[in-house]
Amino acid sequence: MAQTIKIKRSTSTAAPSSLQPGELAYSQSSKKLFIGQPGGGTGDILVIGGQYHTDIIDDLVTTNALAITGDVAGTGSYNSGTGVWTVNVAQQNNSVDLGTHTVGNYVATLIGTAGQIATTGAATGEGIGHTISLIDTSVTAGSYGGTTSIPTFTVDAKGRLTAASEVTIATTLNITGDSGSDGVALLSETLNFEGGTALTTAVTDDNVKIDLDNTAVTAGQYGSATQLAQFTVDAQGRLTQAAEFTADFVITGDTGSDTVVLQETLHFDGGTGVTTAVSNNQVAFSIGQDVATTSNVTFNNVSVNGTLTSDDITSTNISVDGNATITGNLTVNGTTTTVNSETVTLDDPLLTLGGDTAPTTDDDLDRGVEFRWHNGTAAKLGFFGYDDSAQQFTFIPDATNTSNVISGTAGAAKFGSLALDTDLAVAHGGTGRGTFTSKGVIYGNGAGGLLVTAVGAYDSSNSVGQLLSVDSTGTPAWTNALDGGSF
Repeated sequence: MAQTIKIKRSTSTAAPSSLQPGELAYSQSSKKLFIGQPGGGTGDILVIGGQYHTDIIDDLVTTNALAITGDVAGTGSYNSGTGVWTVNVAQQNNSVDLGTHTVGNYVATLIGTAGQIATTGAATGEGIGHTISLIDTSVTAGSYGGTTSIPTFTVDAKGRLTAASEVTIATTLNITGDSGSDGVALLSETLNFEGGTALTTAVTDDNVKIDLDNTAVTAGQYGSATQLAQFTVDAQGRLTQAAEFTADFVITGDTGSDTVVLQETLHFDGGTGVTTAVSNNQVAFSIGQDVATTSNVTFNNVSVNGTLTSDDITSTNISVDGNATITGNLTVNGTTTTVNSETVTLDDPLLTLGGDTAPTTDDDLDRGVEFRWHNGTAAKLGFFGYDDSAQQFTFIPDATNTSNVISGTAGAAKFGSLALDTDLAVAHGGTGRGTFTSKGVIYGNGAGGLLVTAVGAYDSSNSVGQLLSVDSTGTPAWTNALDGGSF
């Protein structure tokens, strides 16, 4: 079977909204043929033919008549030999309506606003002279405001004064103080600011400045961590004298002495094995325990030069400088066991991690071996073992240990061969299946195993094979048609 090429088409939409340059489309609704404009965008669409246009041409050729209507009159003729129409038209008298048949500026009607603007001349028409003027308001023309009065105005929305008058202003400024009062004639007298005791006044650029007079005290900071300040104050609250003096005392001990300055802290420091406590202005010294010959004494970090024999030693830390041999069983109940030796040998064929009894709950902790190494640039922490959250055996060359929960990117592993009980999943780099259809085309299936199409058919009579397309779900399928689709 030969291949079929179908262009884009529609039976209900009059025109496509977008076409690729050179792409064809036909609308049965508008009976027009479209093409995407070469070199244009997807919205540049040209009409290049269709039944709509051929019907018009057929009607013109058949009737050989052309109707002219509207505000023009004329005739039309068709030359069947050349296929050209000739149309002669003329504009009818008084057939142009301003604003309907014209574009641009024109005056249709000129009417003044009552009480605001007056016009003279015809209200409408062409070639008419017009005069436009403001109508008088109720304001009396003249000057408003003076040395003893200020003007007041009323302004309408057009910015015109509709009322004007004057308001008399006061010419006397009344002033009062803590004692006494007076009136200043603003048009003839001057208001004077006089400084009192220890005050000086100055007037500059409409500003009055009142300053305190300087005293004999040198400006600066008085008093510190080692000095106390002393001042003399006058009746106006000013400092007329300032000085400093030192406040300290001397302390001595069995050895040494020191001077304690004001604002320093006197600290009582206990010696070896001695603690101090300060409360209610008293200092108490204590060695922390009874050290009588019959007392049970606790010491930290006891060093023995020789042999130590005891049937009851309780110690936070024990250090053995030499060989230690334990004949019985060794039980370590601490949190960390560190072995800083070059070779560790275990006779046990199995190494048990995660406890010496069966767990009763999931502690969400990983199990395995953690190792340290260096990549030539930086120190690294590696891990291989069982990932509790993933429930998989994993290897992480650059790992992070957060409270025995290992995180990091899985590393590469090298094996001579690998045998799996199941097909290798796609998520792990496999195909997810064991066999494929011969000559089928493989396609993806998300996280599932890869899928394969049927075998495409070949038409030996027309020397053509099927085309690979997709169905409405996007699944690959063989077809004999090259279809432009619909719009």
